This record gives sequence, C-alpha cells and structure tokens, in this order.
Amino acid sequence: TVGIVLINGAGLTSRLILLFTVPTLSDDVYRYLWDGYVANQGVSPYQFPIDSPQLDYLDVPIRALANHSWMASPYFPAAQWFFASVTGLLPLRPLSMQIAGVSVDLINVGLIVYLLGLAGLPARRLLIYFWNPLVVVEVAHGAHVDVWMICLTLSAVALAYMPATAQLSRFARWLSPLVLALATLTKILPILLSPVFFWRWNWPQRVIFALTLMLVLLPPGLRAGWGISGELDGHGLFAALRIYGNQWNYNSGLFHWLEIGLHEYGGLDPDVALQWAKRTIGLVMFLVLVWTWWRGRTVERSRTALRLMTVPLMGYVVLTPTFHPWYLLLLLAFVPYLTPTADEEQAVRWPVLGWLWPAPWLYLSGALSLSYLTYRDPLDLREFEWVRQSEWIPTLFLLLLAIGYSVWRKVDRPSYSTNG
Repeated sequence: TVGIVLINGAGLTSRLILLFTVPTLSDDVYRYLWDGYVANQGVSPYQFPIDSPQLDYLDVPIRALANHSWMASPYFPAAQWFFASVTGLLPLRPLSMQIAGVSVDLINVGLIVYLLGLAGLPARRLLIYFWNPLVVVEVAHGAHVDVWMICLTLSAVALAYMPATAQLSRFARWLSPLVLALATLTKILPILLSPVFFWRWNWPQRVIFALTLMLVLLPPGLRAGWGISGELDGHGLFAALRIYGNQWNYNSGLFHWLEIGLHEYGGLDPDVALQWAKRTIGLVMFLVLVWTWWRGRTVERSRTALRLMTVPLMGYVVLTPTFHPWYLLLLLAFVPYLTPTADEEQAVRWPVLGWLWPAPWLYLSGALSLSYLTYRDPLDLREFEWVRQSEWIPTLFLLLLAIGYSVWRKVDRPSYSTNG
C-alpha cells in the first residue's frame, strides 16, 4: 500500500542520506574500528591501551582518532565480535561501521514490526522508532554499537515469546537466553530485562543465560587479565568499566541534582556527596528491578511483558549518572509497545491520555540533541544547566503525569488495565 511504501521509503532514505556524512557528534566509531582492527591482527583489545608502544607496529591513521587512547577497550566481547566482523569484511573507514549499523537497524525494524504483531498493536506504531530523528542520526551518522545490542535484545524477546503454534517455537525459546546473554555482552544494559525473562524461562534456560555470560567472558579475561582490582590504568577486561563507573558523570538529571543537593544543602564534601548519590540511585534502581521481577511473575501475554520491560529501562534513563544521546536508543525500541490499542483508547474519555507513557521519551529523544553543545568548544568542554533543565524537567514532569494517571485509572476503574 501507499502507506507502507511511504513509511519504509522515508525511514530508509533518511538513513541512506546520512551515510554520506562523516561522524562528527561522537568519535566512538574510531574506537570501534581500532578494536576490530587489532583483534583481526591477533591482539586482544583488552590487553593494551591504544597508545601503548607495544602496538606501534600496528599503527594506522584511525589510531590517532580513537578516543581514550590511554586505556584498553571498554566494550564487551559480543561488541568486539561485531567490530572484528565489520573491519574484517569492509575497509577500515567510518563508512563501514555506518553501513553495518544501518543494515542491522533494518533488521531491528523487522523485529519491532513482528513484536507489534504479537502485542496486538498496529504496525504503524513502528514510526516511533523508524522515523525518530535521534535513532536515524545515532545509527546512520554516529554508527553506535547500540544498534547491535538492540538487535540481539529484540531477537531474544521475539524468541522467548514466539507463539507455541510456530514450528520453531520450542527451539527458539532455548535460544532466547543465549541471545539475551550476547546482548548483555555487547553493552550491559539488556541485563535489566532479565527480571521479566526470569519468569518466562525455566531453570535450564536460566542456567544457559548464566553459563553463556561466564563462558564468553572467560577467554578474554584469562588472556588479557580481568582488571577488577588494582590501579585504574585501563588494562584488562573490566578495567575500562571500572573507570567508567568511577569517573564518568555527564548529562544526568536526577543524579546530578541529588549530588548537588547533598553537597550544597547536606553539607557533604563533593567526593562524599558523589558516592552517596551513587549509592542512593543504586538502591532505587535495585528496588525498580525487584518490583519488575515481582510484577513479572504473573505476566503471560507478550504485550504486557513488552510494556513491563520498559520499566527498568526507564529507571536507568532517569537515574544514570552518565547519559549520552545514544543511551536512549534501547528504550526507544520498546516505546512503540507503550502505545494504546484501539480497545484501550475506546475505554477512556480522552484517548490522547493513552499516549502519556510514550510522551516523556519522545520529548527526551528530541531534546537530547542539545547536549551536543557540550562539544561546541573542544578546548572548553562543559555542560550547560539550561540544557540539563530543558532536557530533564519536561521529561520528569511528563513521566510523573503518566504515573499519576496510571495510578488514578487503577483506583477509579480497577477492572481496566493499560498494561493489556
């Protein structure tokens, strides 16, 4: 139909246009290329920092462009497989990662449509992801590895909730924990969905998930070291992750204001305030995961499960100390399932209220572009408070509005559930 052609044509064209651009909003792509390159030369990306003299014999132009040259790779093994595959098949250029990212993203589009069908939602809700400018820019221009993480995560969901009538359903459900483990081993964020999967899987499947994590991490850890103790010098499998947890603090909302409040109004030393802020948001995130796990025990329908999976992702977005624009992409891949079905719209007096849950994240996806003003002056990287307020105050207001409306609906009409 004309509508399908328009949807696909516009989404694809916008991505193809950006393939003619060189990534400028982030230099992560050069780290990807470097990691993939050294891996194909038989060197562990976790063993040496980029600027190590021991890697001088591998010197190529992208080496000077890769970020954080003083530490080894911060990316987990499944991400390294992606980098090595792309650099092994295509030239050592940003365009290669951009092409790979767009190709994977088109698979994501198919997975989102498939899951929309399982959830009983119209396929046109794909527009929330496919036409989202943030997704287009961060995938086709920035070539962020998050697109690979999203592909694996959505695949794990599709495999877990494949209808029992499908011929491959029994085999697919055994693959689900393995694929979610690989998603977690790309970037750790998909592990936040495990409380929902816990009830979908049986004990052997849960063991598969845990074993996959351990077995994939074991070889690079033994080869390059684990990096879980000692100096923060960037050597070892988990060393960069430790550095990230200790030193990264950027573009957060609630975390930033909590940290400032503990310092300015609580009288705590800045370093002490930072640590207490981390402990507080860690506790809140733990409670969100516990609530998700408890709520998930009664979930059977795929629509309800997909909506529940957004809860820990929302918690992460709101609470994390560091939030770059592309960190929102995984949640945006699940936002289409928050939209109301036709019967849900008919059950309320003002159908637009059914869109309260997608609203905060759609707004944030647009406002996040302001955070790139940090890099306006490369010699003076700084955050602007008006940018933080523009991003987070409306987002948090819309989120509170959605939560308040959901609570009111349950109290006012207990028989009606927006969870499907």
